[in-house]
Amino acid sequence: MPTLTIKSDEPVVVVPLNEYEALLETIEILSDPTLKQDIEQARADFQEGRTISLDKLRAELDADLTLRTR
Repeated sequence: MPTLTIKSDEPVVVVPLNEYEALLETIEILSDPTLKQDIEQARADFQEGRTISLDKLRAELDADLTLRTR
């Protein structure tokens, strides 16, 4: 097992790289007011039952993609 030795008077935290990257991504998202607002709206929509089925979403995305490739 690897050993990490640090001489420091300050507390140190060691986390796996994927967790660190996830924390950075979370900070980035929460730092973007527009994106944060979009997430909050999506949560509210879900809570209020304003959802669509996966099949309907796929159909809408396929239609949008078809229009873009013409």
